[in-house]
Amino acid sequence: MSLSTAKSVKVISTTLLLIGIIITDIQAQTMTGTGGPDLGFTRGSFRARNRNQSNGAVIYYSPYCYKEAREASIIMLSGDTLSGLYLYNMETETLENIESSKTIPWNYVRSFSFAANAELPEVAFSNMYLVWPESEYGGFIQDVKSSPFVKVKHLLKYVPADYSPTMDAGNTKDRILKYEIKYLKIRNQWVELPTLKTSFYEMFGGKSEALRKQARKNRWKYKNPEDIGKMISWLSTVKN
Repeated sequence: MSLSTAKSVKVISTTLLLIGIIITDIQAQTMTGTGGPDLGFTRGSFRARNRNQSNGAVIYYSPYCYKEAREASIIMLSGDTLSGLYLYNMETETLENIESSKTIPWNYVRSFSFAANAELPEVAFSNMYLVWPESEYGGFIQDVKSSPFVKVKHLLKYVPADYSPTMDAGNTKDRILKYEIKYLKIRNQWVELPTLKTSFYEMFGGKSEALRKQARKNRWKYKNPEDIGKMISWLSTVKN
């Protein structure tokens, strides 16, 4: 098989899988659970590398998904509901109440949402284990209103110093930054979406160009999760 033929087969397969979303996953996955602190989840690679480096230096960073506390509505696995001003700590995957100093571990929470404020829209999160038990990450994952097949994982990423004396460019210190991974559910499998624009559209194979035109027409941005959800919903209406 030639390289060009292999690429074509891969593109066609990807397109068929995408179409299969509507056939096999016509409804969003319903979260279920028995409650309690132990969900049987043993992975937990959501922690950033230790801020204390080998050279004794300390990396200063914020572990919070949002800079300021927001009004939250929390649904516990037990069925109880809580509300108040909370911070979402991505390093420990906990919710921290700034009024009472109470901390709620992720494995006690079914889902939670932050209310809209002057700067940010409303946003909702689900327990990662209940959405995707096989994921390498624990904690929470962001829901996307425009499509149940798109999710966003927020985490902390360790970025080593990359300063180049020759180019006089880059950073001289190690950093820990907030990072996002966007996922698309294809036939019960969550697939990481490409971060580059060309690669993002190419994954939709023969529908790529049509999707580009529709995105330009509606001003959908491939980096915006809600816009990605709108693209997926639109693709489901396109006939072969």
